[in-house]
Amino acid sequence: MKITQVTPGLISIPPKGWGAIEKIIWNYKIQFEKMGHECDIQYLNDVDTTSDIIHIHVANLAIMAQERGIPYIFSLHDHHVVRHGKDSQTYKENLDAIKGSIISFTHAENLCKYFDETDKLFYLSHGVDTELYKNDSLIKPYTKLLCVANNGYADNQSVDRKGFRYAIEAARELNYPITIVGPKNNENFFNVNQDLLDYDKLHIIDTNPNEEELIKLYNEHTIFIHPSELEAGHPNLTLLEAISCGLPIVGTYDGTKELNSIYKIDRSTNSVVTGIKHVISNIETFVSHTQTEKLKYDWTVICNRLLNIYNSVIDIKKEYNSELTKQLYIDVYENTDKIEHEILNDYSFNINFINGAYVEILGSATRHFDVEIWNDNHLDYKNKLSSGMFAKTNKQYFHNWKIKVYDGDMPVFDYKLNLSGKRVYIAVDSGSLGDNIAWMPYIDEFRKRHNCHVITSTFKNDLFKNVYPKIEFVTPGCTVNNLFAMYTLGWFYDLNKEPTLPNIVGLQEHASLILGLDHKEIRTKIDFTPSERPYEEKYVVIATSSTAQCKFWNNETGWIELVDYLKSKGYRVINISKEGNNVHNAEMVSDTSMYNTQNVIHHSEFMIGLSSGLSWLSWALGKHVVMLSNFTSADHEFVGNCTRIVNYDVCNGCWNKAMFKFDKGDWNWCPEHKGTERQHECHKLITSEMVINQIQHLIK
Repeated sequence: MKITQVTPGLISIPPKGWGAIEKIIWNYKIQFEKMGHECDIQYLNDVDTTSDIIHIHVANLAIMAQERGIPYIFSLHDHHVVRHGKDSQTYKENLDAIKGSIISFTHAENLCKYFDETDKLFYLSHGVDTELYKNDSLIKPYTKLLCVANNGYADNQSVDRKGFRYAIEAARELNYPITIVGPKNNENFFNVNQDLLDYDKLHIIDTNPNEEELIKLYNEHTIFIHPSELEAGHPNLTLLEAISCGLPIVGTYDGTKELNSIYKIDRSTNSVVTGIKHVISNIETFVSHTQTEKLKYDWTVICNRLLNIYNSVIDIKKEYNSELTKQLYIDVYENTDKIEHEILNDYSFNINFINGAYVEILGSATRHFDVEIWNDNHLDYKNKLSSGMFAKTNKQYFHNWKIKVYDGDMPVFDYKLNLSGKRVYIAVDSGSLGDNIAWMPYIDEFRKRHNCHVITSTFKNDLFKNVYPKIEFVTPGCTVNNLFAMYTLGWFYDLNKEPTLPNIVGLQEHASLILGLDHKEIRTKIDFTPSERPYEEKYVVIATSSTAQCKFWNNETGWIELVDYLKSKGYRVINISKEGNNVHNAEMVSDTSMYNTQNVIHHSEFMIGLSSGLSWLSWALGKHVVMLSNFTSADHEFVGNCTRIVNYDVCNGCWNKAMFKFDKGDWNWCPEHKGTERQHECHKLITSEMVINQIQHLIK
């Protein structure tokens, strides 16, 4: 039998460190070849479609195979289908992958019922190489606890999915040494749970150990601790590895298959303590169970089951691959735009658009190819490349890229950017509240325009993720897999990362330009449900602080006189600046948390502020904003639902002049008049009378 295992393409196989899917694929290959079958590991676009079996392990590649008319078997490895729920894009993509398959497998039993919209999903256990994972000294003379895990979730790596806290607290209560082993990103958990680091018998290994190092660690410990809340395997790989090495388990387990080497617990410190004591009291019995149970999960057993299914699938596949499907297959490959990794004789091409257009030549061809990368009708790059070489553009913002490759005079590859259905990551590279609010709508507009699956990381995800449900939100700096394109929104002053200098256009327009959108002002949606009114009287909110002196209202009496006027009209005046109250006749909000600030803004009559994040927040909440900003141009911030206070008779608009670049390290930045009497005159010479005259339409 000729079998193709399709690699996700992100980690080498076999994995040099962490990588569960890659470890499974590698063991499938080893076992099938031992059985005398041909088993190749290939990228989807390199797949020999004459293979008897094509087995795919991630949903987006399965969906691509559907689109190309390629019959496939699918394995579901993604616990995020439960984490994100049935309304999530993750669930829908995996459901599509299952429905489009000949047959699908999950390694977590509960998912067979969870995906109740399809009858194609079946349970198949993980396995373990019992010849590799073994320990000749099964009963050890000491008590040493071990956790091996990649904690957290893709959207929040600080969440204690694997139960590190319960394990460490139990070890501390019993005064036993404990080792936590896993990839580098486990530090995200410990960064927010630093109280656990005080335990002097805690040893953390985050160097991503290879298989040999991992087996040594199993051999050096006595009991495996696993108080996990959600797994993609029942049992998962680390449990089977620990059992094969003779370690009893104290942990949660949702599988229905009996495992006598596991003492089942709930997720609590007391339960872990009870489990450890029970296992120690019955250590010989538990260890004996590990050595009989491991044989049920040897990879030879699991792969024999899979091979029997493969054999029965071949006939189904022949029926599935009808003449009609064959014709569709031919149409996809011959009459449409070339796919991103097309097989062509002794060479192929790998492309993506992650921070620029990228093309790589793969295969055994030794001759040179002429490679061209076009931006619409402009030739951006041209060079001769051979197999093993790649090219990438310097320009990272959105372009309608075209990639053309010639073998001599013959065109062999012609691709025009098409993001429909692709995974696209848009990262916000600014922690500023105003920037995050200003740019969010254009991330969603990009998704709509290109009909793509957008993943984004902002520094204010909690404000957006529930009101932009079709976007996948992740934590800034985390790893995002299986991307086809990526764009970054930020202040770069680098024309390879943005089409114009960021200060000479409006803040929202800057995002539109980076993402290649036709600009229009869009008010941002904010996830906010109001609570009770904080003050009985009518009131106005003010925000008097910002991130540089040039943004302040530098008129010494301005705020005081304005507040006195508002109070004379029957308003209370509430200062919502986190930095504290610098206006003695205004009241300071008692709670500056994000939610309370939003609630105070919501119930106010209107807001008076500067060019700052709180003004953007008020505008996004639908509140009329009076903005004192004379150092930016009139269209730099929002225009709708805003009364802008300016004085064009003095120096103004320096922020948006091409010759000036804001120096965030200079608090007193004033590019034209610093050190003179005219420093910051743009705001000094806005008087309270000017403001009062401009807000009469808002006074009740």
